[in-house]
Amino acid sequence: MKALFIGAGAAYDCGMPLVWELTAEIRRWLTPEKLISFNENWKSQGDGWDHDVISCLISLLENKDLHYENIIGAIEVECSRERDQNKRQSYHAALGFVLQAVYGLLMERQVKNTSYALAALDDFTSIKEIAENNKPLWVFSLNHDCIIEMLALKSGIPLKSGFNEEVSIPIKTVDGSIHDFPFEQLSRQSIERNQYDFFGHGEFGINLIKLHGSLDIFGQNDELNYLKIKAIDNDPASLSSQIQLLNQINQDIAVRDGGVCTNENIYEDKDGEIQFLRKSLLSGTHKFTKKLSQIAPPEFLPLFQGNLNYAHELICIGYSFGDKHIDDQIVDWLSFSATRKLTIVNPGIKVCPERMKHLSGQVECKPIGAVDYFTQLSNKKSTVLKNMLRKVRSFAREKIKRELMGSA
Repeated sequence: MKALFIGAGAAYDCGMPLVWELTAEIRRWLTPEKLISFNENWKSQGDGWDHDVISCLISLLENKDLHYENIIGAIEVECSRERDQNKRQSYHAALGFVLQAVYGLLMERQVKNTSYALAALDDFTSIKEIAENNKPLWVFSLNHDCIIEMLALKSGIPLKSGFNEEVSIPIKTVDGSIHDFPFEQLSRQSIERNQYDFFGHGEFGINLIKLHGSLDIFGQNDELNYLKIKAIDNDPASLSSQIQLLNQINQDIAVRDGGVCTNENIYEDKDGEIQFLRKSLLSGTHKFTKKLSQIAPPEFLPLFQGNLNYAHELICIGYSFGDKHIDDQIVDWLSFSATRKLTIVNPGIKVCPERMKHLSGQVECKPIGAVDYFTQLSNKKSTVLKNMLRKVRSFAREKIKRELMGSA
């Protein structure tokens, strides 16, 4: 059995950013002048951050050797070290602010690039052949986007993410109309009882585990149940539109009431009561550690570990091997049997990563991008038109990257 492991590079051709691209976007938006201006405005409202915290964040943003996860990790360290309660609160606020910025920029890419991504996914259709030969196909993802869900819907592949109920939540918009949002739900009780809903052995479909949270997954209530946005009428584009609508409702309430909740979506239920959806995005350098509280389900990491054992080959696409909690699991899995194989699909990795050099005989590197990998697997011959469109998209995508990195 084969399984897929998905990193940021796998969604690159669909318009989603690599780590340094997103870092460049953050730096372009959050200039020192803008941050100082924000803080002066917050202070005028009786809030604001400590001056040392502002100076620290500016210094981190100006350090071009750091990408955004390094920056978040550095703030986490300062927050845990600080003994002054007021300053610690400022660091905590800064951490939430940067995470909110990451979420906002990723959401903007997801929403604005929906049509582009759906066109690009024409080059990924060989995933259906992989799914037909590996029942079920386990896909482990570090990405926060909805690209895999969109690909499954576009390709006609059923997908399960462990969520075992379907619910519809009526949400009131600011004009008073009621919008019924379809969600999948995973309760805290279901997690504690290990009652996840996945395809069983021999069943056709994708079992998706999103390890680092997602734009479409939210924590709910004090007991921390989870909701995942469900596509409307199996339309892959509806995932983006639902995310956008939830965000718009949140912004409208913030404008109306004059307040913002960091890393939460506010909405009114049908009775007009304020409710909260807690964003699950997990970032930084202390993921799945006691140093950091997280909304993303920590129970998903052992799910990854356990279900990885069903695979004899793990195909890592667009992952750069920079998360210790992931790399350790992969090394342990590979070490267990000489028959296991790791295939690394990444144009930037030409030799076996240092962490697993002692297992290099079981590692194959394919220094190509995700599109090239999936098109090579396809048993359908590409047409002249498809080849031309692929080149046009590739040129446009590289142009975006160059423009961003030039401003980093």
